[in-house]
Amino acid sequence: MSFDTAVHGVQRSRRRRGPLDLGDARRTVTVVWVVVVLVYLFMLLIRPNLAGPSSMQTIISLAAITAVAGLGQGAVVFGGGIDMSIPWILSSSAILFTAVSGGSNDRFLLGAIVAIAYGAAMGAVNGFGVSFFGIHPVVMTLALSAILEGSSLGWTGGAVTGSPPPAIAQFMKGSDGSMPMVIPALLVLTVIVCFVYRQTRFGREYQAVGLNPAASRLAGVRSKGIIIATYVISGVSAALAGMMLSGLAGQSYLAMGSPYLLMSVAVVALGGAAFSGGRGHFLGTLGGAVLLSMLVTLLMTFQLPEAVRTIVQGLVILVAVMFASIEFRQRKRKTSKRRQKPDALESAPIFIQ
Repeated sequence: MSFDTAVHGVQRSRRRRGPLDLGDARRTVTVVWVVVVLVYLFMLLIRPNLAGPSSMQTIISLAAITAVAGLGQGAVVFGGGIDMSIPWILSSSAILFTAVSGGSNDRFLLGAIVAIAYGAAMGAVNGFGVSFFGIHPVVMTLALSAILEGSSLGWTGGAVTGSPPPAIAQFMKGSDGSMPMVIPALLVLTVIVCFVYRQTRFGREYQAVGLNPAASRLAGVRSKGIIIATYVISGVSAALAGMMLSGLAGQSYLAMGSPYLLMSVAVVALGGAAFSGGRGHFLGTLGGAVLLSMLVTLLMTFQLPEAVRTIVQGLVILVAVMFASIEFRQRKRKTSKRRQKPDALESAPIFIQ
């Protein structure tokens, strides 16, 4: 049975879904955005200035960086893996971007192309190691992370390497009180990612590999190519996040991406992803990024130390994963009760939900 035949059989028995349809992630994504609204109301109550337009623009700009890094992490997690090298791909890409661009708008495009190509290449290295050599994702990505850390330290000597072009700073911060362009750009990115994930052949094959790699291979899915693609997406996302962070910080420096390992995992968990693969939604990841940025801002407002903020992020991951796990088991139990005599297509675990 070919992959197309199987997918068409499943699609005939189900209603057509749009690119923003949440599918099985509906409940989790809804809860995340409800909590975002509740936290915003809490901020409005205790610190009205935090909930003002200027502060919220800053929070969303920070959330955009986390969301883009989370997009890459989510791509790998939804495909059944994990990427521990995001912080150092992010840092080294930012350093490369500022070095090549030289802080000039005239060299902005060249710097961006080099940084993105570098991120894609690092992602491809991870993907080849995992798919063709069978190296565990944690081992492969940690090894690459160590290599990049050492290389970056040797290149920079631990010093700040330079300033980004003014264009990326304006993109992240806005000018003269205007809305930063990163906000509408993030909305456009969300629609594009959701469309690819829900409406394209690549999206269907990608979900199939995440749900059941062995069965997807039997159905003719190019699982190794899909796995490599997810790590390339992660590498490119980390490079973009590094460029964005350099624009917001006004410089690039060693280990600037360190917080984004925990944060990228946290927003993916908040988005309701199954860490076994195959389930998740970028709208949930986006909501998780906004929520996490708001929580960090609140903790900083109360002048809590970095240690406490890190503990809170760890607790957020734990609670989110527990909630998603409980929800998944409940849905699986209900589904098994409804299906007394499932047919082969509906019961196969490799197809889009």
